[in-house]
Amino acid sequence: MAGDRWPVIESTGNRQPATGNRQPATMNLYDPLLERDESGIRTAVREFRRSHSSEELFAALARFAVLAYAPSQHAKHAVICCRSAWDIREELGDRFDDVLTECAIYAAGSRQPWSEPPITDPPALDAHQRGDIEELRECVATGDRLRAERWLAKRYRDADFLRDFFTVASDDYEDLGHKLIVAVTASKLAEIFGEQGAYAALRIGIWEMTAYRGDSKPPAGDVVANMIANRGEVESAHAVFHYDARLSVAQAIPPARAGKIAGATPVYRFARDYGAYLKSFSVAKRLNDPRIIAAAKYNLDHAPSFEEFSFA
Repeated sequence: MAGDRWPVIESTGNRQPATGNRQPATMNLYDPLLERDESGIRTAVREFRRSHSSEELFAALARFAVLAYAPSQHAKHAVICCRSAWDIREELGDRFDDVLTECAIYAAGSRQPWSEPPITDPPALDAHQRGDIEELRECVATGDRLRAERWLAKRYRDADFLRDFFTVASDDYEDLGHKLIVAVTASKLAEIFGEQGAYAALRIGIWEMTAYRGDSKPPAGDVVANMIANRGEVESAHAVFHYDARLSVAQAIPPARAGKIAGATPVYRFARDYGAYLKSFSVAKRLNDPRIIAAAKYNLDHAPSFEEFSFA
């Protein structure tokens, strides 16, 4: 995947003629995504798979989700769902394509309108561009996303970049810890995409950090036990997802092994629970605790759906 060219995506109201970097098969896949045409998405996925692997389908759909990203609830969770699907691809087996199709539908539905193509390349920098951690903290404090993107361009190739990236993302627990959750997701996708897509992937972490700010702290105590006691309720579930992200940053989780999925295959409309049930498989695999899946399934079956909530 590392050497693949990133696509150009335009809004349906601003279509441009095909260019050399718009590969026909990928754009045939993206057209119904831009139209939010669920039936068309399902057909396009099947057609794409006639000549491409499941891994190539994942790459195309995850790129779309990254380029369509916004710091809104559904849009951020659509990207996280893509990463979660990749994490459990071996366990899903023949159902991997089905889960990717639902990721595509979720990303398409959550996409915010734009008047210009999203940024995929780092901005130009002057000789005085700062790259220290306090520069990023100042960007977050002032909500200056463009300034933070320049910081990212300065630092993202450095060997110690992730240390500062994750440290600032961990400074607060606003919005249930999504700054760190998205930052970890961005880093995993950047690793998968390689150099050609790294900046675009990491940029979503910067956007999330600068979108809001506060001083809330992660909940104390056994967050997994609390999620189970609360039967997967959304706030208790996200405390577990944040805990998983913290362990990933600390590299305290041993590599998880593929095995039998301890629950119904997560093929459903992910907007119903912000993809929490799908994400629970990925997290439970790393934490080796299938109770997380059972709690998330109870919440999916019994809690009100978020599908009709605003996608903003």
